[in-house]
Amino acid sequence: MKACKYILLAILSIAMHGCKDADHPYVGYIIVPRAVLEASGGSATITADTDISEPIRIIEVDAAGAEWCSVSVNGKNITVTANQANPSREDFRTATVSIKCGYRATEFTVLQKYEGQQYLEYDWTLWTAVGSDVQASDGGGYPSLFKDDRTTFWHSQYSPTLDNPLPHWIIVDMQKEQPVAMVRIGRRHYAANGNNYPTVKTMEVYASTDNENYAQVGGFTFALPWTAPDGTVVNGNSPLVPACEDVALSEVTTARYIKLVITETNNTTGVCQVSYVKAYEPL
Repeated sequence: MKACKYILLAILSIAMHGCKDADHPYVGYIIVPRAVLEASGGSATITADTDISEPIRIIEVDAAGAEWCSVSVNGKNITVTANQANPSREDFRTATVSIKCGYRATEFTVLQKYEGQQYLEYDWTLWTAVGSDVQASDGGGYPSLFKDDRTTFWHSQYSPTLDNPLPHWIIVDMQKEQPVAMVRIGRRHYAANGNNYPTVKTMEVYASTDNENYAQVGGFTFALPWTAPDGTVVNGNSPLVPACEDVALSEVTTARYIKLVITETNNTTGVCQVSYVKAYEPL
């Protein structure tokens, strides 16, 4: 009896494992890159990366995207078309397209640029920063570098006074490697009078994948006195000072770490502020 019992258990075990494999067969993979369309409209064709031989089927375009976006398929090539120009001068728009290939379903994004758009801002939600020094009690410290609110900021240390304050440096960890085409540096803003603070005179921008080997990829100098577009000569904090400085990299660079080195300030004390650090991918 015991022998029969063990045989029955073995048969049931084999049957159960066999059913499990049958219920979850390998269904392959499919990866579809983002499709980018010009602001004026037109079409773009992207190629799906898949090991599935069956044809790709379009399931749906999300409701908002269906108003301006259409999609067709030819083999592994997917053509997306913007049926109208993007009416916004400041905002891109996106659509989510759901597709299926065999048993595998996935989604990809269609992005239509606004007129003149060259870059797309990376999500900075998980980014962190460290640096040479900080006055954490003034402005909010390193976490403030990842907020759009320019009334919060990183402030260099001034208490106790540093004997040799310059250069200051900040290292931003984007948490993963990604292609960077531009870095935007925000200036401190004082809401009470609308002033922007041009305390940073010269900044060098470096990039790295390992936080050890850095290469300079850009920088800027904003020296006072500075002449505003309307002809006003600015000698200090002013609403006329640009809210940010855009640093277009000399070439698109794969990086995880962005290092900012401030070598000069527009004052004699060597103190300065940075309100935020943003990085952008090319479009």
